[in-house]
Amino acid sequence: MKIEGSRGVSSATGAKRASPGAASGFTPALDETHQVAGAAPVREVTPLDALLALQGEDGPAQRRARQLRRGKDALDALDTLARGLVFGRAPIGLKHELETLCAASELTADAGLDAVLREIDIRLAVEAAKLERLAARA
Repeated sequence: MKIEGSRGVSSATGAKRASPGAASGFTPALDETHQVAGAAPVREVTPLDALLALQGEDGPAQRRARQLRRGKDALDALDTLARGLVFGRAPIGLKHELETLCAASELTADAGLDAVLREIDIRLAVEAAKLERLAARA
């Protein structure tokens, strides 16, 4: 390639222009027809499907029973913490247990039970924070 001051940059070989319709190796197939596969038919919901879907849903009674059990477990964990503090040592995995119990909270549609569980959850969070603070000092 040679660069001259008055002329621009030119390539060593000249570029050839191809004619507009003469692209070699590519020919679009416009006359071919393509068949599209049909969609699979939608199957209707059978009574068995509906029954299985209903069994997968938790009813208010199941949620209430699960939260009652969680509340009892939380109170037991708080008792374990109190005993540990009296003896001067708390169990190692207690902080994780308190956090797990607090995270498993859900509403039960029973206003009184929900209020009591909310107070227990607050106590769980406070005690878990205290244990974390004590662990940071050690």
